[in-house]
Amino acid sequence: MRALQLMMLLIIPVCAFAQSPSPNTTQADMERLKSLLDEGTVAKVQVLHMPDSTLTRAAVSQEALRSIASSVVNFKDHLAETFNPLFSGISVKRENHRPDLRWGVLFYDAQDHEIGSVFVDKFGRYGYLNGQTVSFDTGFFNANLATRLHKITRNPN
Repeated sequence: MRALQLMMLLIIPVCAFAQSPSPNTTQADMERLKSLLDEGTVAKVQVLHMPDSTLTRAAVSQEALRSIASSVVNFKDHLAETFNPLFSGISVKRENHRPDLRWGVLFYDAQDHEIGSVFVDKFGRYGYLNGQTVSFDTGFFNANLATRLHKITRNPN
């Protein structure tokens, strides 16, 4: 009887904590943003930028970038046409890395409610997708998100 109790004490915690990790929803979130653009649900896109050369004492967070961005560009026309290239060929995965942000892309519906966001560091590699820390992989040399955002906003590299 004692052996059975000991086995139960060992097996139950192992079973309880050995569950598979939750599926990576970040790629689905990226696909959802693309769908919202394609469906016309997105009525406005706001692009925030802080120059890559700006030195800060601490990593720039999403909240900080929202308040200190030196450039804010609003788009209301041809949104799918303009922003689909941003998402083309992108794979996204969760990360624990805290990025130093330079770009923010905010998506709004017709009632001016934010329905999605993408934040990216100056290298276009790390950032946030709808508040989750992620890495972005384009699979192509020199086609990272920062480069794509420079082209969209027509800022020089």
